[in-house]
Amino acid sequence: MHGKIIQFKAEIDNFKVKNGLVTVNLTADTKDIVLDQLSEVSSGLVMVNLEASQTELLPEEANKNADH
Repeated sequence: MHGKIIQFKAEIDNFKVKNGLVTVNLTADTKDIVLDQLSEVSSGLVMVNLEASQTELLPEEANKNADH
């Protein structure tokens, strides 16, 4: 699929499955998304890739946990 791509940080607010269709509601801060871009891609089909942020231990915390 080719076309316009927008990326923004959001949280999954809610999702539901009904009659074989999945509805996903996202919540994003207006500072994290350009609404004009969202408006441009909102008509027609879209492809969605969801990624979760991974939190990693800081080196100091990792060393403390290794001692236990």
